[in-house]
Formats: sequence, C-alpha cells, structure tokens
Amino acid sequence: MWFYFSIALKNVFRQKRRSFTLGINYAVVTFILVLLFAFSQGAVRNITTNLVRSTAGHITVSGSYTAAGRVYLGVRRSPEVIAAVRQVFGGTVKTIPRYVVRSFLYYKGISKRLDFTGVDTTLDSALKGQLQFVAGGWDQFASASNGVILPKDVADYFSLSLDDEVVVAARSRFGAFNTGTLKVKGIYESANFFIQSLVLCQFSFTQDLDVAEKDTASTLYLYFPDTTGMNQKRSQLSAELARRGFEVNKPADASAAIDAVSSASPTYKVDTSGADSTRLTLSTIDEAVSIVKIVTSAVNAVGGIVGLIMLFIIAVSIFINLRMTINERLREIGTMRTIGLGSAGITSMFIIENVMLALLFSLIGVAAALVVAVVFVTLVPLPASGAVSLFLDKGHLVLIPRAGDAAGVVLAIAAFSALFSFFPARHGGKIRPVDALTRTF
Repeated sequence: MWFYFSIALKNVFRQKRRSFTLGINYAVVTFILVLLFAFSQGAVRNITTNLVRSTAGHITVSGSYTAAGRVYLGVRRSPEVIAAVRQVFGGTVKTIPRYVVRSFLYYKGISKRLDFTGVDTTLDSALKGQLQFVAGGWDQFASASNGVILPKDVADYFSLSLDDEVVVAARSRFGAFNTGTLKVKGIYESANFFIQSLVLCQFSFTQDLDVAEKDTASTLYLYFPDTTGMNQKRSQLSAELARRGFEVNKPADASAAIDAVSSASPTYKVDTSGADSTRLTLSTIDEAVSIVKIVTSAVNAVGGIVGLIMLFIIAVSIFINLRMTINERLREIGTMRTIGLGSAGITSMFIIENVMLALLFSLIGVAAALVVAVVFVTLVPLPASGAVSLFLDKGHLVLIPRAGDAAGVVLAIAAFSALFSFFPARHGGKIRPVDALTRTF
C-alpha cells in the first residue's frame, strides 16, 4: 500500500493547473461549511447565554391560577414555590422573581405601548451588569420606589432626561385601568439583544399597577451552579410542588416554552371549570432555545445542500480531469502494467491521488475558516444594535468551530472524492498494457 501512496504523492501536482483548480473548489466548500457550522454553534450558545442573563432561567417557572371564577396569568403563592426550590436543592439555587405588565407610557402628549418589567434590585445583579448607562445608574434606580430605567431609544422617542416624570396607564388584571407616575432614574444601552427593549421598574410598582396579590409574580427564574441534568432536576422540583398542591406541567412544544418564558400579565379570562387551582409550567432553557436550534439546523441543512451542489459540480471536474490525466499517462499505465501492477493497483493509485488532493485542500479550507473565525471573534467589531446583536457577544460575532464538525467535513469530502474518482480510475485500470503503450483513448 505504501507503494501506491508514494507514487500518488509524487503525482498529486503533476498537472499543477488542474490540481489547483480542483483543490481550490475543495477548499472553498470546506471553508463555507466549517464557518457555517461554527456560526450555528455560536448562535445557539450566544442566544442561550443571553437569554439566561436576561429573560429566562435555567428553569423558568410560569403559570396561571383560578380564583372566584376567573383565570389569571402569573405564579400565585410564589413564596411557597421558592420554599419548594430550597427544600429540593438547598441554598445553591438562586431564584429571581419578575413581574411584567404591558402598558402605555405618556409624556407631554406622546404615548407608546411598552412592556414594564418589575425587578427585585437586590437580586438581579446579573441584569445590572449588562446595562451601560448613558444617564443615571442602578443605585439611583434602586433607591427610588417609583424609579424607571429606559432604553436609550425609548428615552429619545419621548425626549426624556434624568428625573423627568412620566405617567403609565395599564389595564389591570381585573379589567379596569390603573395609573401611576414613574421618575426616570436611568437611561441605558445594552449589547444583549434580549435586554435592549426592557423598561425596568421596581417589582412592587408593577405588582401594584396590576392590582396583584403580594404573593404573585409573572415568572420565577431558577439559576443552578451545575446545569447538567436539567430534566431530572425539573422532575424533582415538580414532585415537590405537586406535593404542595400545585398542578405542574412542562411546555407542550418550543412555542409554548417561549410563551412561558416571555409571559406578561393580561386581563383575566372567565373560568369554566368551577374549581380554584394554581397551575405551574416549568420550562428548561433548552426548551426555550429549541426553536433556535431548529432554525440553525435548517440553516445548516441549506448550507449542506449548497455544499452538495458544489460537490456535484466538482464531481464533473473530477471525472473530466481524471479522464484527461489517464489519456496523458497511458505510457506510464502500460509500463506499470507490464512490470506486474494489476488493474486494482492502477485504480487505487488514481483514487489515492484524488483523495490526497481533497484532504490537502480541505485542510487548507479548515485552516482558512479558523483564521477568519479568530479574526471576527477578536478583531472585527460589529454594531451591537438591532437584530444583528442576537449573534454578538460584546460587539463581536460568536463563532465556535468544533473539531468534530471540521473532521466530519474533511472526511465527507475525501469520501466524496474517492467515490467519484472510482469510475474513471477503474476505466484506467482496465486498459490492457498493449493498448496503453500503443493507443490514445
């Protein structure tokens, strides 16, 4: 076998122009696919991380409850839920409550519908660290019971400055309108896509605006030091909550998980069951981002199809180039056959040549993809605003090349090259020595 490899190695660049033309095609396909897989992996990782830092937990508890013939959205008996978390997991799990109200903000004759997120300023330290304040700050907000932190684009829309007072009006869960006054204590920007539109108020303010019971939250976010086995941990918590009289379930699909993570308090619905109950939905972060994985898988599939189309074009080049090579090397084939090299040996030699060419340029494509990934991740800043920030971390594109993906692409291209080299190579192997030495095909 080493004999075939040594001859093949000498002949890889025998026809330099053809070899480089074909090799560049291999490198381009490898480059595109490796970067595409790196982008998909980075997108999932970045979106998951940013969701956990902003509007989801490793497990997010949402739900609804029925009281006096009405169904309300929210987590009732939230202190008991927190107690159940401590009972099951001890003090290692951090629980953060949020209360979200959809409402209108009014200022000098201008209004805008916004989601107001009530936060506990003593617990939401991770959220605090992701806000870049252009005016005011977290401490000023934390010390004001009616303080509000606004995204810069919202502040610009209303021409608001620090300490300006605005009026907020919301239809409470009972259907009647309720109003309140907020004082601007912070104006911010954020590189986290999921934070950029949050209007932050004190937790108690949004509770009062919605006329909610004091033991109610829109969602509870649970953060674990060890994020492995989340389904098992959810099952453990579900069992304890069921023991305490809660109706516990998990989201039916990806859309339900997203709805659970992003729930806000609407007006009530009429209950038709006739029984009071408290229902909870426990969603893991993997379920919340599963739709992202579906989208990235679809992107990968499209990239794979494009790669296959390019490879089939390459297959035509392989066939033509190899037939031309065989015609140019007939005397060599004839000589090797006369000294005892069999048909299979000639076939193997030509296949190995093409596979070595594919491997060499595929590795070049991998190297180029890694260089581009490093450049974008470390040196090329992108504007951290709008939808593009969904894929950015600190202003840089998140690309995570994986050795398994790169190796898979290289091996697939090598196998493809071997497959489509076989038929013309077999033709060369079947040429009789006398024909090879006297004829041109």
